Amino acid sequence: MNPEETKEKRREQYKTKQRKKLIISWIILGGILFLFIFGWFIWGIIGVNIDYGHGERVGRIVKISEKGLIWKSWEVELVIAQQSGFMTTYVWKFSVDRKDLNKENLVQELHEAFYSSRLVRIGYEQKAGHVPWRGSTSYFIKKITFLE
Repeated sequence: MNPEETKEKRREQYKTKQRKKLIISWIILGGILFLFIFGWFIWGIIGVNIDYGHGERVGRIVKISEKGLIWKSWEVELVIAQQSGFMTTYVWKFSVDRKDLNKENLVQELHEAFYSSRLVRIGYEQKAGHVPWRGSTSYFIKKITFLE
C-alpha cells in the first residue's frame, strides 16, 4: 500500500467516526429536547398520583365554574377568612377531582356555599402534579363543612 492510499483510508475512517459522533449527538440532543418539552406533561401524569400534602382552609366561595375545552372540570376560588385587624385578600384556587366518587355532592355543597355566602371549611389534598383531565390545580377538595 502506498502512502496516498493509506492517507485516503484514514480520512474515510475519520469521516465515518465523525458521522457516528454527529448522529449520537443529535440523538442525545433530541432526547433532552423531548424531555424538556414534554417533561411537565410526564411529571403531571406521575405527580397527580403522588400525595404532596393535605390540610384545611376556611373562607367564602367567590367563584365556581366548570371549564375546559376537552375535559370539563369544576374550578373554584375561595377568599381566605380574615383573622386579624388588617385587610389582606388571599384567593385560593382549587379543583374538584373528576375521579372523586363524591364529586356530585361536593359540587352541590359548593353551589350552596356560593349562593348563601356562608363561611366554609374546606378539607383538601395537594398532589405533586396535575393533569388537565382531572383539574386545573394540584389542590383537590375532599370535604366541605359549613361554619355559619
